Amino acid sequence: MRPPAVIAGIGTTAAHALHGRLLSDALAREHVELGQAIPFGNPEALIANTEWELALVLSPWKKSVAERIDSLTESATRTGVVDTIVRHRGRSVGVNTNCWAAQAAMETVMGGRNPDSVLILGSGGSSDSVALAARRAWPDARLAGSARNSAALAEWASRFGADSVAPADLLVTFGSTPPSLIINTTTWGETDASEAAEFAFPFGGLAAPGNGFFDLNNRTSSLQTAALRAGLNVMSGTFMQRVTNACRAALLKAAAS
Repeated sequence: MRPPAVIAGIGTTAAHALHGRLLSDALAREHVELGQAIPFGNPEALIANTEWELALVLSPWKKSVAERIDSLTESATRTGVVDTIVRHRGRSVGVNTNCWAAQAAMETVMGGRNPDSVLILGSGGSSDSVALAARRAWPDARLAGSARNSAALAEWASRFGADSVAPADLLVTFGSTPPSLIINTTTWGETDASEAAEFAFPFGGLAAPGNGFFDLNNRTSSLQTAALRAGLNVMSGTFMQRVTNACRAALLKAAAS
């Protein structure tokens, strides 16, 4: 048996994630005991600490932490997103497990079908991971994105060879042929407070029975409820988080072997 693991975390919900059921279940399946969980408030303190073996990187640090790491995996390099750091032989390796976890979730909600089109809502770090996952899973599908930040959206579209569509133009673009799969990467629906503002996208006009909807938020939001009422196949972020933590536990076990 390996000694108990020391795991760090950084991000607004790091303290909760480090002690959450999703991580503890993943560690238990790999027979890894959690010895210490250390939350950090900034990347400098995280990297300077030499006690931890693996670190969870959560919002808002997934992109800014990448430049402070010794090396990045291919997915982390292509997206600029790091959600997990592994220490191996004295060096830090930045990993994007979210990309693979998002792909598993999207393939599951599609039930083995290949989508004609994939629409990603939002232009934050998670949209990069989801876009790379979609390109890997369905290279021939039409990939489009929509966000209020037009500059960030244009950069995202260029990076992944996707179409950029302003929120106001979505119904014109997809009105007659709704997207086969819609992914919400925004924080709308993450909390009750987030739902106080109007959703930036005309979701009702994009939803078609039998198509898929993947919401990265774990909470069962009114958006997920609306998707179910519209007859969409719906996946919340819980499945993705379970896969992400399974990857983390496997990485931790492999690094110690």
